[in-house]
Amino acid sequence: MTFLFWLISRLPLWWLHAIGGVLGLLAARLPGRYGRRLAENLRQAYPDASKAMMTEAARSTGRMILEMPYFWSRSNPEARMYGFADRLWPELDRLMAQGRGLIILVPHLGCFEVLPQAFALRHPVTALYKPPHQAWLRDWIVKMRTRPNLAMAPAQPRGVRMLVKALKRGEAIGILPDQVPTGGEGAWAPFFGKPAYTMTLVQRLQQLTGAPIAVVFAERLPRGVGYLGHMQVINHLLPADPAEAVAVINEAVEKLVEKCPTQYLWGYNRYKHPGGAELPPAEPPRAPPSDASRNPLEVPPTASVSLSDDQK
Repeated sequence: MTFLFWLISRLPLWWLHAIGGVLGLLAARLPGRYGRRLAENLRQAYPDASKAMMTEAARSTGRMILEMPYFWSRSNPEARMYGFADRLWPELDRLMAQGRGLIILVPHLGCFEVLPQAFALRHPVTALYKPPHQAWLRDWIVKMRTRPNLAMAPAQPRGVRMLVKALKRGEAIGILPDQVPTGGEGAWAPFFGKPAYTMTLVQRLQQLTGAPIAVVFAERLPRGVGYLGHMQVINHLLPADPAEAVAVINEAVEKLVEKCPTQYLWGYNRYKHPGGAELPPAEPPRAPPSDASRNPLEVPPTASVSLSDDQK
């Protein structure tokens, strides 16, 4: 499989985007749950979504998949990144300079594979990932994604400990904030008007360390030209209530999705109800209004709320 990925990665990026676009559209049009879910989730967010918008969203998913071999097998991801050197990297450097570490949230939007690799060229980063059940596949993914300054942390108690230690060293961590957690590890909050079970880990990590939060995505530019960086910074401590905290995170992700809605992974089962999770409330809490009364980040990084014992 490593050789196959290497072989695919030798193709020009615009070829991979072209081939991925065809495969993504084909997958969405085949009978089955995937195509229905993509259409349902996109219409949940954009009720007036046109057929052209549906088609482009399906193509984007295929492009996203074929980007993986390209970036897993190359050593200079920054060569095709725009708006990072003059805008995003300086802002992320400023947040890192606070000394409390940095929580970088990278949703299923645009090219999320390139961001941890590119950031690792500047600072150490530990990225959380959901390990597959098959041991051989898990080991292979870790091998392909690991780079100098880039460590992979499994979404397990051991991986959470790795995240805490990285933040306490003043380093950055990367998390997919819209990855549905297991039951008991999340709270319900609106995502484009529908309750979505969202991980509370980000809130607990910030409460423990005082780390600032940046939500980042790399917009895929046409014809394989490269990627344009976008970012939302959460300039305050998340609310103490877990449901309100994840609502703030979902709202930040929504703002980035609205910049390029067809590049979100609408085929992902974002609204599923994981086993062990409580039923969603009829009216899940929304993000509190953003104003000066919110707790700023210029507070001592001591926390009255800690992670559970099995995550320390």
